[in-house]
Amino acid sequence: MTEFRKLRETPDWEFMRENQDKITFLYGIDDHWGPLQMFEEISKQASGIGLSIEREGHTHSFCCTEAGSVWVARHVASSLKNKLPVSCW
Repeated sequence: MTEFRKLRETPDWEFMRENQDKITFLYGIDDHWGPLQMFEEISKQASGIGLSIEREGHTHSFCCTEAGSVWVARHVASSLKNKLPVSCW
């Protein structure tokens, strides 16, 4: 129940703006746990945060399939690689 109470709270936009170079969100097309309206709100409130939408048909339960798990793992690895300074590689 803690998660449901927290979801009703206003996000900490100041924290997100201060850390936007360290935060990335992945949304699904039809995911009631991460609605696209939140994608839009984040893009307005903290425009430097990495935002992407999964468009290959994997659902919120991506971890229940090998294909979904592999796709998300690759997406996360790519996101990290793109956010790290070149000197880290």
